[in-house]
Amino acid sequence: MTWHHEKRFPCILPAHGDRGYTGQMTATHTVFKAEDMIDSLTNFQLWPFTEGTGCPVSDIREPHLHDYFAIQFVTRGKGVHVIDFQPYDIVPNSLYFVTPHQLHMWCPDGDLDGYVMAFTEDFLRSPDAPIVNMADLEFFYSTAHLPVFHADSEQASVLLDLVNKMTTEFNARKPGFMSVLHAFFHVFMVNMHRMYAENTHVEAVGRESDLVRRFKKRVAEKYVTQWTVQNYADDLGVSVSRLNSAVKESTGTTPGQVIRNETVVAAKRMLAHSDMNVSEICFELSFEDPSYFGRFFKREAGVTPSVFRNRMREKYQAFVR
Repeated sequence: MTWHHEKRFPCILPAHGDRGYTGQMTATHTVFKAEDMIDSLTNFQLWPFTEGTGCPVSDIREPHLHDYFAIQFVTRGKGVHVIDFQPYDIVPNSLYFVTPHQLHMWCPDGDLDGYVMAFTEDFLRSPDAPIVNMADLEFFYSTAHLPVFHADSEQASVLLDLVNKMTTEFNARKPGFMSVLHAFFHVFMVNMHRMYAENTHVEAVGRESDLVRRFKKRVAEKYVTQWTVQNYADDLGVSVSRLNSAVKESTGTTPGQVIRNETVVAAKRMLAHSDMNVSEICFELSFEDPSYFGRFFKREAGVTPSVFRNRMREKYQAFVR
């Protein structure tokens, strides 16, 4: 396989809410940067599942992460897609949603057909966008959705038609194409929300869920700072009781548990795909005592950091063999 866009980077994880953070750890996987992969004019990129095109699905078979959003629409093929240590079957007419800095790996069994859409948050905030609608990120930051959606044949046909329209606009770049591209993308995501609601028989997302999405997004950005629930409530401009009730209603859990979950996932990524020892990971995540960090991890993950590291490395090796 030939991939002219591949670059190797030390693993760079977000910290202190600063996307420009330069803390580094040695890792065995690749980090893909929006500045290298995505059209700087549009903050959007669309690839087919074709080897040699630079598509970061068809041309790489190792655990990796990127600093942009990705929607991967498989129309034909099979295998396994591992997202943050959870395997999901690759089946036709399925869409997979990968959030910035989320570790994932594709393990296809043979060729895949479909498309990959990659974009930055600036894409949704562009003046060309018909509206600034962060609900378009529902399948990324939602606590209610899995990062995968299996469409039926009729739903897949509707979504594929919209992807084809986006492809035409993106490639032709006629006057006004950015406004049209944003509009088609928004319609694509609105259809996704409707289809999800139809498939799961749940009500459409309301204002409370928008608060939960914003909370989850901030936790994903600020988990290293060890912010309290009060800190997040202040940052979001709501009371702690309002945040508690919104998160409880949408997720069945508490804001504190959401924060702890994000910290554990970050620790798992470092354990599975870096050479940092447990003490280094402890301090990277702003814990002051490695012993306390070990107890925290075992309570939340069910195993010690060392046991988790050994299990995950064995598991990923099994996938790539």
